[in-house]
Amino acid sequence: MIHVNVIRVNVSNNFFVTKGDILQGLVDLGIKTGDLLMIHSSLSSIGFVEGGSKAVVDCLLDAVGSEGTLVVPTFTYPSVVPDSANQMWIFDPTITNSGVGSITNEVIRRSNSRRSIHIWHSIAAIGPLTELVVSQGSASAWDFDSPMGWILNNGGSILLLGVPYQNLTAIHVWEVEFEVNYRRDYYIERRLRESNGMLKPLLSRVHSPKQSHPGSDFNRFGERFEAEDKVNKGSVGNAIARLFSGEDAHSLAKKMYQEDKYCFLKQSEIITRLTFGHPVWNGQGEQCVVNPDNIFSKNI
Repeated sequence: MIHVNVIRVNVSNNFFVTKGDILQGLVDLGIKTGDLLMIHSSLSSIGFVEGGSKAVVDCLLDAVGSEGTLVVPTFTYPSVVPDSANQMWIFDPTITNSGVGSITNEVIRRSNSRRSIHIWHSIAAIGPLTELVVSQGSASAWDFDSPMGWILNNGGSILLLGVPYQNLTAIHVWEVEFEVNYRRDYYIERRLRESNGMLKPLLSRVHSPKQSHPGSDFNRFGERFEAEDKVNKGSVGNAIARLFSGEDAHSLAKKMYQEDKYCFLKQSEIITRLTFGHPVWNGQGEQCVVNPDNIFSKNI
């Protein structure tokens, strides 16, 4: 495991992490200037972060540099934003909160960020490729031409920061590509608030699991991926960090699907346990950490 300098302080027994610690961890992991980086994250897994989510985003932007582009999911599907189930719900890309963590909301709040306009599965980006990324495709957030698809097919890397492969939403892009038989496509309509304040109808195409869907086990993919030595593994503060290329991940996903058309689904009631790091269930999802005692419970 890559060593990251972390300072312990005797303040409520918190595991204290500075911006310097975070940036060093990201660099040690292999993030480089100019990277197109998609990140799935858990702030609390890192520990008590000096500066909170703002500090983490600052460090991510420093790591990719002015030539790089940072992308985060800013999802608003009903289980994380219940109001979005209402057909009269209004999506405002500039102010509608993401339901998938404070790091993603910090990116939304930045004046130089832009966001795609998919109802439940938008992404936000900062960097020179921002406009190109967020404007890709049309109604689907998951097909080949979508923002997510464009990232994966144009040299993008993926960082899992304190979260397992269960959070690897790229697999949904490949499920659409492979035309899996356990998902169904349909359109939903809500309202979009444009920059001039006007409202207009917004259609998005979603790819939801059928009723017979047993649940996903993307950790199964992750364990095999790591066994093939395609993942840079380390730690950022207390968070287990995994960095890999979208191209490598797609190659393995395609190979696994050719072997077994249900390879991304649960094979039993138990999701595959990752062997690197300690998995912890926090009530909202699973985290991957160095030490469960160092999770900061007040960070979300």
